[in-house]
Amino acid sequence: MLSSLTELTLTAPPAVSRTNLTWYLNQIWQLYFSDVPRVNEVYIDYCYPWKSRLGLIRLSVDNSLTFIGINTLLQLPQVPDYVLTTTIAHELVHYTHGFGSPLPRRWKHPHANHVVDRELEHRSLGESLAWCNEWIDQCWYPFYDLQRASGWSTINNLSGARAVSHPQTQP
Repeated sequence: MLSSLTELTLTAPPAVSRTNLTWYLNQIWQLYFSDVPRVNEVYIDYCYPWKSRLGLIRLSVDNSLTFIGINTLLQLPQVPDYVLTTTIAHELVHYTHGFGSPLPRRWKHPHANHVVDRELEHRSLGESLAWCNEWIDQCWYPFYDLQRASGWSTINNLSGARAVSHPQTQP
């Protein structure tokens, strides 16, 4: 079924590479989260190639900086663009709900009662979420195992990837 799916309409122009996560963040924010104020500086970068995490969001101790970390494997061309964009959108939902941001917390737990999935669907990202979940279910673990077995040889700038979070943010 994956071969018949079309990509999410958010496709980077040829001059923008997957290493430019700031472009992706700004486009997703403008297209799908324009009602959400940026109340602090938001920084995004690739992180460690986790096996069971695609992204994370952290807030600095002084609330002045939010760091969004994206699994470095998502920059590889074998990963569909909609996996990267849905992962960034997922982290922006957390920001919107007050997790990893100074905004008021809407929920006690960040994933309670499927609030992230419902928010993505509300923001017209439900189809992208379904494609992303299907690709993860069918392809992620074999893909991850192949990358790990290769010694991460295909990852750009792995030495620059952060293991857990941006150094200025709290764990």
